[in-house]
Amino acid sequence: MPFFSNLLSLEFRFSGFPWLLRHTLQKKKTTILMFHQPQAAYFDKALTILKQRYNIISFSDFLRSRNDPATVLPERPLVITLDDGWAGNYDLLPILKKHQTPVTIFLIAGIADTMHHPWFYVVKDRPFKESLKKMSDPVRKAALKRFGFEENRDFEERIILNREEISAMQSSGLVEFGSHTLTHPILPGCSDSKAAKEIQISKEKTETLTGKPCTIFSFPNGEYSERDIRICKKAGYEAAVTLDAGFNSLNIDPFKLRRISVPDNGTISELLVKASGTWALFKVLAGRQKRTRRHSGL
Repeated sequence: MPFFSNLLSLEFRFSGFPWLLRHTLQKKKTTILMFHQPQAAYFDKALTILKQRYNIISFSDFLRSRNDPATVLPERPLVITLDDGWAGNYDLLPILKKHQTPVTIFLIAGIADTMHHPWFYVVKDRPFKESLKKMSDPVRKAALKRFGFEENRDFEERIILNREEISAMQSSGLVEFGSHTLTHPILPGCSDSKAAKEIQISKEKTETLTGKPCTIFSFPNGEYSERDIRICKKAGYEAAVTLDAGFNSLNIDPFKLRRISVPDNGTISELLVKASGTWALFKVLAGRQKRTRRHSGL
């Protein structure tokens, strides 16, 4: 499967579609990319190639452009985000300084600066992990407990950023931090009180870790409900990112910002194809074709 994906990405890259989308749909809209824990060597290459095709801006610049008519964004603006706040993200700091590139990291605030592990890191079986995401939060926690996982358990290995690393990254002037809840539950499966705690307290925890206001939020797994958006607004966030596919105009709902997931360690062709929206467009068209075939009886 990776071989087929890589081959398809290579064909798409040189088909002209990524270039076309960059110079049409992406020209006046902001693209937001999502990484998790890319290796430094790959991230170096990724930033090099992205800077040749896009103008990388900070999340703050994007938000400022929505509220201040005097802030004019360059063509093909691109925001880079990283979810979870993995300890390995600290190794990216020299790369960010080399390229003078801003990024935003969304912290799992209840796990940052601890020896705890997020539940999805402990569960290695992918089908089981995907099934857990579909459960209500109490059922998921019960299943994890039977699996032997406890949220407050200290492990020998620290895998999420600590306070010192967060401070060093923030001091560079290149890294902004947002909230990604306390424990990374799937919010629509949570009770009202649990969702409010995960959204509100994680904001306060992130502010304690960074010493700065936390104004942006990332929905775990990209999943959200209108209730979760209302809680974000009440908590005092200015914006939230999803995994809804597409690009962001200045009049888009700031709590439904679209974002594109890109590989942490894939090929450069895959990165460019996905960043341009070509891959998502292909999946939509392929899905429509399958539905058409089913309806036609083929």
